Amino acid sequence: MLLAAERGKRQKSNVTAREYYCYKLQMRPNDDSMLLHALRLLQQYSVDVYVKIETSRLAFHRKKQNEIRTEALKGIMDSVSAGETSGSRVGRRILLPASFIGGPRDMRRRYLDAMSLVQRYGKPDIFLTMTCNPMWREIQDNLMYKEKAHDRPDLLSRVFRAKFELLKAEILNKKIFGDVAACVYVIEFQKRGYPHAHMLLILKHRFKPLNPEAYDRIVCAELPDSTKFPHLHSLVVKHMIHGPCGKMNAHNPCMRDGLCRNHYPKEFCQQTSHAEDCYPSYRRRNDGKRVKVRRYDLDNRWVVPYNPYLLALFDCHMNVEICSTIKLVKYLYKYIFKGHDLVNFHIIAQNTSDDVDEIREFQQGRWVSPPEALWRIYGFRLNEMTPAVYTLQVHLPDEQYVSFDRNADLLNLLSQIDLSKTMLTEFFEMNKTNKKAQDLKCLYRDFPQYFVWAPAKRAWSERSRRKVIGRLVTVSPSEGDRYYLRLLLSHVRCPTSFDDLLAVDGQTMSSFREAALKLGLLNSDSYIEDTLEEAAGFQMPSSLRFLFATLLLCCSPANPRFLWEKFEAEMSRDFLRSHPSHEYCSDEIRRKVLLDINKTLEQMGRHITDYHLHSDCFSLKCQDRVTKEVDNERNIEVTPEDLLISSKLNAEQRYAYDLILQSVYSSEGKAYFVDGPGGTGKTFLYRSLLATLRSQGYIAIAVATSGVAASILPGGRTAHSRFKIPLDCSRHRTCQLSKQSSTGKLIAECKLVLWDEASMA
Repeated sequence: MLLAAERGKRQKSNVTAREYYCYKLQMRPNDDSMLLHALRLLQQYSVDVYVKIETSRLAFHRKKQNEIRTEALKGIMDSVSAGETSGSRVGRRILLPASFIGGPRDMRRRYLDAMSLVQRYGKPDIFLTMTCNPMWREIQDNLMYKEKAHDRPDLLSRVFRAKFELLKAEILNKKIFGDVAACVYVIEFQKRGYPHAHMLLILKHRFKPLNPEAYDRIVCAELPDSTKFPHLHSLVVKHMIHGPCGKMNAHNPCMRDGLCRNHYPKEFCQQTSHAEDCYPSYRRRNDGKRVKVRRYDLDNRWVVPYNPYLLALFDCHMNVEICSTIKLVKYLYKYIFKGHDLVNFHIIAQNTSDDVDEIREFQQGRWVSPPEALWRIYGFRLNEMTPAVYTLQVHLPDEQYVSFDRNADLLNLLSQIDLSKTMLTEFFEMNKTNKKAQDLKCLYRDFPQYFVWAPAKRAWSERSRRKVIGRLVTVSPSEGDRYYLRLLLSHVRCPTSFDDLLAVDGQTMSSFREAALKLGLLNSDSYIEDTLEEAAGFQMPSSLRFLFATLLLCCSPANPRFLWEKFEAEMSRDFLRSHPSHEYCSDEIRRKVLLDINKTLEQMGRHITDYHLHSDCFSLKCQDRVTKEVDNERNIEVTPEDLLISSKLNAEQRYAYDLILQSVYSSEGKAYFVDGPGGTGKTFLYRSLLATLRSQGYIAIAVATSGVAASILPGGRTAHSRFKIPLDCSRHRTCQLSKQSSTGKLIAECKLVLWDEASMA
């Protein structure tokens, strides 16, 4: 074997914790070490080692959270233009990335990748489950000192992996079911510790089972003849008999509310039939064959579907089923990608926060079996897809997200690295300059089949090996033009630029939404139009504008400009009534109405420019682009009673009042803590400070820890609501506020933040 230096690789001066423990847990001939033979102490040792490795990985990401920032390229350029060059004052921290195996982002990505295989190759045809058999000879022959199989999780993991690799070779290489177009598998672990695998197979079209006769060639659900096939008969009795349950055994784990959740015993059936939205009803003839299992005589109705060849080859529970409809496929994919247990599946489904501490608590709080811990320590794959899925970026012009060190100089960052080169922009460039790309005229999602993206070089190169498929990142319709850009990229072949996507039939559209509408890629807005038509008959104009903004955000109409032009008069009536036509021109009235709609949209996190309601010649004045938060804070009413409070302060309150205002006016940026028992006049002081600053035109934010305390302060809100603070706080959690967000602008203009924590006492 060549040394690492001879192979051109850099020699490592140390080993990782995982590599060290792999060495310690290695099985060796004539092993005198008692580590692998410490019975339950080995199990505890394995789990402790796994937690140590997982904690170190989380600590790495947690440290990176304090060093790395992310921001859109346009946001960085805006900051540099404003004179801000420090990376620590721009952007926001990065959440736990998808590269952390087992995290919600990783699991969600794998589910979406799996669904990309379905979209490309069709629904899966075969669902296979393989469970570890602790009586395998490879396991029993290596047990020592009166050990049981569960005492050697390392042995279970190694043997099961070897058997599963053999199963993959039988299916993918020997093609026992035919040519496989794509497959997905996941390794899971039972509560007692034994590993088992779920595998979904998508066969190529000429090999797909399409009728009951084809099903019977793959799946059997009957007892074999004990005379002709004695070995197979014994394996079916040993591994593939369900229960018994029901009246025979009401305490069987499969029982739920007095019924078997797997619907055993099945009905007798002379021929295999395929019902809708369920597994096929396999052939189970009433041929009189019976076997005694746990003191009961059972027949074909209790046989779990299996493949005779695989069952005889592997001598373990090997459930093989024919997949049914698309509805069932979606359930199956969600099931096998639910994570290591049901808790992780709920995290995916609810799309909850995936910050480092939450994941750390989740990982350490869940039950981990020793074989699962060792599987991860050994570095075995818990899941895999064939072919691989390539995730492609989708971003608007100059709005790609950029990661940088918090100590980076933004000027140097923009000058040294060409951040404008991304997967998408270089895809456009390849369509301009590369002859092969021009001849292929492929869609963006098909591009990775022929070209490889090199992140270090920020360039595409021709692919020479490995089959992959592309998947565009998921974009919500509420994201505006980015959603319609993704829609165009999914239908327009060989585009050469963003402007090329906007060109339809020789005309250049003003937005990606209009281009998609012109190409007929969007549905009708008739139901939205009917809703506005009905509301216009009885709603006040202000309510109609609020409804219009809500429909823009939540319903993503295909042609919002048409809706605006049709209902502009109804939404403008109050402004027209307040300002006669000889004082205000129609453009001024339109600007007022659009600004009012924009206030509602900004409160929801969007901007009116995302919807292109007005023509290119019409623009909102800079002084009118005030966020909803800033506008609300400036318009908080100051009562005369609050203005007079400053004259009623006692000596201690007056001292605090003068000291705080002195710091506010001098912009020193100090923090003060006002302490005192209940009833000593803290809220009295707070009201005076707020009234004084607000009456002078300054913004003063009043927040409290609880809603009750916030309601006492004029214009008060909870701190969690105002600053988007996570409910489960810790020193490693962040508010995830961008400098370019509306809340960021509010904080930048604020003179005083008054935070009442009296409710914490």
